[in-house]
Amino acid sequence: MKFLVDAMLGKLARFLRIFGYDTIYANDLIPYYNIDPVPDEKLLEYALDSRRTIITKDLAFYLKIKDNAIFLEGAGVYNYLKQLKLKLNLEYNFQIEHGRCSVCNSSLVKVSDKSSIKDQIKPESFRNYSDFYQCSNKECSQIFWEGPHITDIVAKIKKIIDYK
Repeated sequence: MKFLVDAMLGKLARFLRIFGYDTIYANDLIPYYNIDPVPDEKLLEYALDSRRTIITKDLAFYLKIKDNAIFLEGAGVYNYLKQLKLKLNLEYNFQIEHGRCSVCNSSLVKVSDKSSIKDQIKPESFRNYSDFYQCSNKECSQIFWEGPHITDIVAKIKKIIDYK
């Protein structure tokens, strides 16, 4: 499944990317269209062209595009993840090698020689972890590893979503 997440749901876009879902965030399209904010009709156009489901909290927008959208209610990223689980049966099984860059949505590539990224991460991360992944987008090149923040996210999802 591929998504386009409305501008008010940036944290949700990052979480979906972490779990491997190809997710475009509306604000990522500002340079593409050279418009800030990107109008709803442009979001719909992009979603249709790239076969993405729009995720939004904007009821008026949702009512215009129901066939190609999911409407979320309330607040909080874990609440949104739970709604997506119920509506789309999404799975939140974290596997870093299948994750996407939380910044730009590109795929991740395993770093074969961790010494090649030593100057790009904190010394304690370099010492404490052996497996690192890097964003495949050369303009981004963010580095990721399975740190305690991921363990916390997964534990919270299991607790809040009652995920098994």
